[in-house]
Amino acid sequence: MGQVQYSIKGDEERFEYDLNPNPLIANGKKANGRFELYSTQNIYNFILLDKIDGKTWQVQWSFDEENRAVVPINLAVPVTN
Repeated sequence: MGQVQYSIKGDEERFEYDLNPNPLIANGKKANGRFELYSTQNIYNFILLDKIDGKTWQVQWSFDEENRAVVPINLAVPVTN
């Protein structure tokens, strides 16, 4: 997954960075449209949904490498008796 910056000011203002060079699925089914990115109220954060297995990640972009991340969201499932 990459972050792309476009600018009309010229090539020096355009760039592409890897947000996550590692695959999000190990041996799963590869399919076009499997992942969907949802915006949030914070312009730097998105929610990434795997539409096949339901896994989710917080995706944070930034100009600074140390602030870029793709973090799994592990939702706790309540135990019922």
